[in-house]
Amino acid sequence: MKLILLITLGIISSLFPFSSVKTTISVNQTYTEKEVAFNILKTKCNSCHTKKKNRIKFTLGNMNSLAPEIESQVFIKKKMPKGRKNQLTQLEEDKLRNWIRTL
Repeated sequence: MKLILLITLGIISSLFPFSSVKTTISVNQTYTEKEVAFNILKTKCNSCHTKKKNRIKFTLGNMNSLAPEIESQVFIKKKMPKGRKNQLTQLEEDKLRNWIRTL
């Protein structure tokens, strides 16, 4: 069905090159647990960690070695992330836990 739609849109846009018809191709991409966890750390943690002195900025390269401290601060001590704006959703917590379990 998607292929037929894309072909049809392609034909229409070639017949009417100045029309407002736009074609969009969606790509299914899968991410590893680490990449998903990094996206959470990047959006919920790095925003503060980069502003504060002596705070570690999370990267794909250092996050595995920091996993025990992340687990302690987020799930055991419940000290991080700070502020209502950066609070983790249940889904984000689950994603972080899944990543930590893979280590």
